[in-house]
Amino acid sequence: MAIQFRPRAAVLAAALASLAAVPLLAAAQGYPSKPIRLISTYVAGSTADAVVRHVSQKMNESMAQPVIVEVQTGASGVVGGQTVARAAPDGYTLLVTIPTTIVSTPFLLKNRPYEPKDFTPITAAIDAVTCIMVNAALPVNSVQELIAHAKANPGKVPYGSNGIGGVYHLEWEAVKLKHGLDMTHVPYKGGTEALMAAVNGQIPVAFAPLSAALPHVKAGKLKVLAVLMNQRYPGNPQIPSMAEQVPGYERTPTGVYYYGPAGMQRPIVMRVYQEIAKAVAQPDVVERMRAIAFFSTVNTPEEFAAQTKREIEVAARAIKIAGIPVEQ
Repeated sequence: MAIQFRPRAAVLAAALASLAAVPLLAAAQGYPSKPIRLISTYVAGSTADAVVRHVSQKMNESMAQPVIVEVQTGASGVVGGQTVARAAPDGYTLLVTIPTTIVSTPFLLKNRPYEPKDFTPITAAIDAVTCIMVNAALPVNSVQELIAHAKANPGKVPYGSNGIGGVYHLEWEAVKLKHGLDMTHVPYKGGTEALMAAVNGQIPVAFAPLSAALPHVKAGKLKVLAVLMNQRYPGNPQIPSMAEQVPGYERTPTGVYYYGPAGMQRPIVMRVYQEIAKAVAQPDVVERMRAIAFFSTVNTPEEFAAQTKREIEVAARAIKIAGIPVEQ
């Protein structure tokens, strides 16, 4: 039997690769050995912020290292995205954000601050029931009536969103285009600011998680016209879905998503994913989410990578349909 000899260069390259992998594997096995910085694009004090902090506390307890939530909401989440895209891929700087921070907002900027390839998908952990709402003084009680009112008052019915290229911006620009509406977009740093602007009468129309809007509905300050879903939410079945009122409605991706910088080692990615999944499955976390109309959508890093790719396509289609221009 002939003996196959490998060229010296090939043997040397293999040996060097093996040696280089040793410290990387050791780092993964010892992870985490120091606090983890979790960059959040959710406004401090918002409903989503509270959920993120609850999950992070559970991760603290399980990983025996602090998971420190650091809010960076600037430029519709772009500031937080840049921080993580530029971080070392060692698992100590992570991102929790809405989908549009990755799949749409960068594509609306002339000089893109980052690309989806600059991130490592970890998991699409949580989703929320969101809604369209109006100030109680606005004389409408359904999405159809809002459309009719906006048509009768061109340029006089502005709406607020969670930022340029954000989920609510994409949602309503598509509706505007389809129905020929003239409604000025007022971007805010987050959905909570837009919600309070509607409560205070600064703008007549806004969007937010359903749980954040309902207390103001009860107080007589707001009216919820629809949940942004293809079907009614079982927890509040009296509220119509957007799909019931807007034929051809396509829900824009939303949720609480976790990413890391590009190039993270798989063992570290899997450790973070497993810790998030474990935290979200804790009974008290499940109960708290249920009480505010949030729910688990945890998937694997591989599933999430495929999902991100699909959502980039959905967002690109929404941007094209809505005719949202690239910012100069």
